[in-house]
Amino acid sequence: MNYVGLAGRDLMRNPLRMTLTVLAGAVGVTAFIFLSTVVDMFYYNARAAQVDRLIVRNKVSFTQPLPLSYYARIAALPGVTAVTHQEWFGGTLGDTQKDFFANFAVDTHTFLDVFPEFIVPPPQLAAFRGDPCGALVGERLAQRFGWKPGDRVTLKGQLYPGDWTFNVHGIYRGARPGVDTTALVFGYRCLNESDRLTEALKDKVGIYAVRVDDPARSAEVAAAIDHLFGNSPYPTKTESEKAFQLGFVAMSSAIVTAVRVVSTVILLIILLVIGNTLAMGVRERTRDIATLRALGFRPRTVVALVLAESSFIGLCSAALGVTAAPVLVGIFAKLIASRFGPMPDHLTRGHTLWVSALAAVAVSLLAGVGPALRAVRLPVAEGLRKVA
Repeated sequence: MNYVGLAGRDLMRNPLRMTLTVLAGAVGVTAFIFLSTVVDMFYYNARAAQVDRLIVRNKVSFTQPLPLSYYARIAALPGVTAVTHQEWFGGTLGDTQKDFFANFAVDTHTFLDVFPEFIVPPPQLAAFRGDPCGALVGERLAQRFGWKPGDRVTLKGQLYPGDWTFNVHGIYRGARPGVDTTALVFGYRCLNESDRLTEALKDKVGIYAVRVDDPARSAEVAAAIDHLFGNSPYPTKTESEKAFQLGFVAMSSAIVTAVRVVSTVILLIILLVIGNTLAMGVRERTRDIATLRALGFRPRTVVALVLAESSFIGLCSAALGVTAAPVLVGIFAKLIASRFGPMPDHLTRGHTLWVSALAAVAVSLLAGVGPALRAVRLPVAEGLRKVA
């Protein structure tokens, strides 16, 4: 019998215990991947941010508006190639948040200059720009509700009370995989020129998005914008798009930290479960190990056999966990889609799967170190006498 056969025979000494250990490890790997993916979801928009794009918001808070008059002054600064503005509308299809999706009021003529990752057929774009209450719908959002050009969509305003009806003129898609197409955008004029808007809200926008000619000059342009409005009633804070998105993540930092801690605890649980199983196996095979030593097997060979068992358990657990986790994440995404909107495709990154699988194998090897050392430190005569 060769070493592989010997290790396999030891593994199958108690098939039920080995199976349950692998399943327990697989559950741990699945939970670790799931929680890691939840953390990744918080950073999804930050990873998709463009290096040549800046976000200008009110220095006091992003919930405070900025004057529409800032547009021309920002556009005139050196290094600025395009500027647009947008306002969070926050409308819903009904009285509840069940069918939530993002919706914004945008400048129809400059929006795509700053966000070129959104692709709209020219005829649809022309129709959108020609209608003050025209709207563009993301491809995935259109699929979700069955919308198409020519439809009329009525949203119930939360920040801007009343029912607002928009004419769908086009469906935008992403220029590359991973671009978010789950939002609706409509013309800012429809909102700003409405007689339902109070004077305090007229000619106000939420943020400005700015493209620069050279990403290396982003800090310089940001400083110039903030200096320009430093003494105005509406001072600004300009930051990279990534920093702006990370600001939202920071609001949930306690949740993210808690999820990461739980992920680490899960790895420790895997360590204890596999370590306990291997320790039990070593205790049960005390006579066998002592016999191997008496026959001349070197300590390193005995250690290798024990570690081979732990590696096999870790590999099986990792394989099952990596297979099951994306399915679980997909189910979770569908469950939360009604409240937070559709999630992007391929939520579970390949990097997360590889890291989780390697972590499972590494933890399994670590769990096998203790039992392996115990096996080689046991005196041969004592091992034979103990179970004789």
